[in-house]
Parts: sequence; structure tokens; C-alpha cells
Amino acid sequence: MIYRKFGNTDLQVSAIGFGAGEIGDYNLPDSEVEKLLNTALDLGINLIDTARGYYASEERIGKFISHRRGEFILSTKVGYGIDG
Repeated sequence: MIYRKFGNTDLQVSAIGFGAGEIGDYNLPDSEVEKLLNTALDLGINLIDTARGYYASEERIGKFISHRRGEFILSTKVGYGIDG
């Protein structure tokens, strides 16, 4: 896996990130979500992008890979429900 410096930080992030929007779909079985997340980490992907608007995504990330929290950087968005 190729890693790059993230901006002006000392963080090294994988060139390929995991977009967690699809794992928020309640129709996707937990077993598949767990396998997807752990496989991504096993392959060296260490940047996971999520958002509150991705439904169950944040919950599932916590449920299935919180025990590996030191292995990934979690990126999310803010601004929901804020006027302007």
C-alpha cells in the first residue's frame, strides 16, 4: 500500500481510502459489513470516510472495528442541522 503524508500533519494515510457510505445501507448484512471493514484494514487501507448521513455506517464502524482503532484514521463531515 502506498501511504502519503496528510496535509501538514504527521499522519500517514493510505492512497486508497474506504468510503463507508455503502455500509450504512440497512439491507447489507452485518456479516458482509464486518468482512469488508476488516479486509480493508488487513489490506493496509487506513483511511475510512463516513458521515452521519450514511445511516448505519458510523455505528457499524464502531461495532466491527473499534477493537482495531489504532490502525485507522476516521474522517467524517460536520454541519448537519446547522443554519446557514
